[in-house]
Amino acid sequence: MEMVAFTTLIIGLALGLRFRVFVLLPAILLGLVVCTAYGLAQGTTIWSIALTNVVGATCLQFGYLAGALAKSVIFVGRLDGTKSSQPVRPFAH
Repeated sequence: MEMVAFTTLIIGLALGLRFRVFVLLPAILLGLVVCTAYGLAQGTTIWSIALTNVVGATCLQFGYLAGALAKSVIFVGRLDGTKSSQPVRPFAH
């Protein structure tokens, strides 16, 4: 279970850094299929598979949120400019 959580967290982080929010639903659906198939192949109980799916989807969303926040911090840092750049003065004569 811990490996599923860590893996989906990292995948969500990568998706959050690169894509918009519309990629999250297909990623969750793919994760549900993969976790279910893996659980059925291992012969685990339905409740264990359901819990793995919930943990995987939740960690994917938290990872996406962290990646999106990191992307916005990087973007704002690029907009600030350098220490030697002059501030913009609108309507200055």
